[in-house]
Amino acid sequence: MEKEITAARRDDHPSSKAPPSVEEKVNILIVDDRADKLLALDAAIAELNQNVVLARSGKEALRALLQQDFAVILLDVNMPGMDGFETAAMIRQRRRSEFTPIILVSAVNDTDNHVSRGYSLGAVDYILSPIIPEILRAKVSVFVDLFRKTAQIERQAEERAQFIRTEAARVEAETARERFAFLAEASNVLASSLRYEETFGNLARLIVPRLADYCFIDMCEADETVRTVAVAHRDPEQEATLREFRARFPVDLTCQSGLGYVLRTGSTEVCNDFAENEETRRTMPREQIEAIRALGVRSYLLTALCARGRILGALALIGTELNAFGEAEVAQAEELARRAALALDNASHYEAAQKAQHAAETANQAKDQFLAMLSHELRTPLTPVLMTIALLEDEPDFPEQFRPSLEVVRRNIQLEARLIDDLLDLTRVSKGKVQLKLETVDAHTVIRSALDICNSEIEDKKLSVDYKATGAAAWLRADAARLQQVFWNLVKNAVKFTPEGGRLKIRTQVRDQALEVQVIDTGIGIEAEVLPKIFNAFEQGTRSLSGLGLGLAISKALVSLHGGNISAASDGVGKGAAFRVVLPLAPAPAENSTAVAPDKVPERKRLRLLVVEDHPDTNRSLERLLTRRGYEVKTAFCVSEALEKSVAYRYDVLISDIGLPDGSGLSLVAELATQYSFRAIALSGFGMEDDLQSSKEAGFLAHLTKPVDIGELDLLIQRIAAEPVEAVAEIAS
Repeated sequence: MEKEITAARRDDHPSSKAPPSVEEKVNILIVDDRADKLLALDAAIAELNQNVVLARSGKEALRALLQQDFAVILLDVNMPGMDGFETAAMIRQRRRSEFTPIILVSAVNDTDNHVSRGYSLGAVDYILSPIIPEILRAKVSVFVDLFRKTAQIERQAEERAQFIRTEAARVEAETARERFAFLAEASNVLASSLRYEETFGNLARLIVPRLADYCFIDMCEADETVRTVAVAHRDPEQEATLREFRARFPVDLTCQSGLGYVLRTGSTEVCNDFAENEETRRTMPREQIEAIRALGVRSYLLTALCARGRILGALALIGTELNAFGEAEVAQAEELARRAALALDNASHYEAAQKAQHAAETANQAKDQFLAMLSHELRTPLTPVLMTIALLEDEPDFPEQFRPSLEVVRRNIQLEARLIDDLLDLTRVSKGKVQLKLETVDAHTVIRSALDICNSEIEDKKLSVDYKATGAAAWLRADAARLQQVFWNLVKNAVKFTPEGGRLKIRTQVRDQALEVQVIDTGIGIEAEVLPKIFNAFEQGTRSLSGLGLGLAISKALVSLHGGNISAASDGVGKGAAFRVVLPLAPAPAENSTAVAPDKVPERKRLRLLVVEDHPDTNRSLERLLTRRGYEVKTAFCVSEALEKSVAYRYDVLISDIGLPDGSGLSLVAELATQYSFRAIALSGFGMEDDLQSSKEAGFLAHLTKPVDIGELDLLIQRIAAEPVEAVAEIAS
């Protein structure tokens, strides 16, 4: 029989090579070429109740060893082919069976030769036939017990090793969790504020005592100095000592070790025994070494704060114990330094942005102040000119041939004032401070008013105007004055850029619940490259004949505030231009209401006025013009003079400049209001929104911006004197 014979006492022989437990059966291998001897040996050890594997040859035995481990092998010496000695030699060559006990069994009484050869091959015993079962069982039993105990020891060792591995993994996982939790907490601290000194102070208090006994955080300045931005100590009372130490011993960037080297190279340096670090101590003065010893330094970890290729500073962790910083602490400190560097870099960018914003705001404020002052200085001399014109026009003996010249002067003064207003309007637009007084207006009436204003210029250039309106009225919800400013700008531009004898066409039509207005000229046209920028401030292209180039920019903003849009078109230079405005229509007003109510002209009253104006020409002109209109006028040039005259002179209306030599008209009206009741009008070269608001808050009922038209001033005086106080604000606006 050439097949493997297995013991019939067990059906499920395990093939696993895992060591058996105490209760498990072990494997015993019996190798003999004779079936009767196999059965005899199997029967002899049957009482041991173990798994017995029977093999008829050395080859079968080797195959069995490949599948499982055995506690002992009973091996016949005399077998055909591969005998017991050859089989034993092959068994010993296999690593897993190198030390498996082998009991040689033989019927040949050549004891000395066989025994010596068997022992040389690693056999543990030699038994001659006939076999005594009790002796065989005793010997096999010893090896079974030995195998089981060895297996138990191996199992316990494996369990212990597994426990150690599990515990190490648990500790490592717990350490990693704590490390990640610390880094997350540090990230929250770093992200909590863009004020880096506050942030790094919180970070230092987080580091101590979790990573070090105390620490420094330093930052590189633009002048190549190093500044300590944060310190922390286990004992907060010692932090002053740390700052004193750093102030006494500043960082030397030329050092070949220590903090100076780290800041210069962007590296990390670790020392776990400062007393033995001869290289670092050799570069330090004796006083510094003594100071470090006094601080209890035994270990330190220095790592650079680097972001975007720049060394921004360094983190210094100090330990008062030897070997305080291992690989894990170094990795954690470097990651913390990386995050801190990014936070510092972000904070520096934020601080730079804040400074830039502050500088921009300061510059913008300075620009506004400059424009306000420029407006004041330009407007102030225009007022007496207009008033002088008014005085001359009122003279009955003034030669008629010179009156057109007076009108030319008046018109150009008003144009100058319009240019100043454009500058202020541009500032209001950029700040979003343009406020509209919305009412229901007829667009055609507004367009005709704009044409009337430009009529003299149209006549001077002999331009033909073709105006065709769709329908009797086109109602809009709009600020009439601002809308008139838009159309005046468009008509003025068309007149300005159209040669003498040219044509203007103005068309209105209703389309899709909107009013479309077109202003078309036969002027010099607009270059294609300029056309997309034509509504930008100060943009005129080659059309620049005069002016500041602000009218179209302001017009675009005003049209947008009205919910409309404005566009320009031109076929090129010399081919004219067309501007198109589209505005949403509004419902027509009720029949019993009026749109844009006309100014109510009150019955004239003889009033007493106090005029406070420090500009001599304006002061005298106002006095003469107002006196001619029937007012009783007293004048003052400063606050103190106004206060002095108000004691004996009870006036009805105060007309005051804002900027006075010895104070402000704002404080003047507030102080005079404590004495008796009067109405006040501000008359100033300052016309910004803030100026108007300040006047209103101080108690002025109206604010007129120079140059002022005497007729407008006269009408305003009469109206505010006639109306109740609560109605004056509506009149003044």
